[in-house]
Amino acid sequence: MRNENGVKQDTSTTNDTTKPESSESDDFTPRYLDAAQLTFTRSEVGTARLEIQDEVCHLRVVVRRLMPLSNPDGYISIAADEDTEIGIIANPSELTPRSQKILREELDKRYFTPTIQKVYRVKEQFGIHEWEVQTERGRITFSVRGLNQNIKQVPPARLFVVDVQGNRYDIPDYRELDAQSYLQIQRHL
Repeated sequence: MRNENGVKQDTSTTNDTTKPESSESDDFTPRYLDAAQLTFTRSEVGTARLEIQDEVCHLRVVVRRLMPLSNPDGYISIAADEDTEIGIIANPSELTPRSQKILREELDKRYFTPTIQKVYRVKEQFGIHEWEVQTERGRITFSVRGLNQNIKQVPPARLFVVDVQGNRYDIPDYRELDAQSYLQIQRHL
């Protein structure tokens, strides 16, 4: 068959089973965001906003570290809410200094984790352990319910303690604490 310009066209059909490429990605493919296209700002009430150049402005964003222990400064997930991811920033150091500052502030709020430097006492009563400790932010007392569920040990000797209010505390290496602190921890682990 010839088209209107006299060029012969192939009219045979083929049994090609390949699907056309969809412009939409599936729910499991992460979107990596280009740091050069991103601008973080603060709203009037102090929440973090994200503008993706020539695309959209998210009035409130939630930030999470995808690798909080092994790579805390890379691979940051940005979400519109707790369940709706916008994308991932692989290298936040490529953001402008102002955007980096806002991102760091948001991460610090989310991952506020005081480091425990000394354990004065751990007292158990009715299944709740009251800890009195010294952190880099001062001396505090907090309660932990269910030690098995709320103390996570990361080998060889790092501990993450979560109190009844959901606050996290870090002991980078309990073996390096003073003898009294070490004894208090060993007694309750």
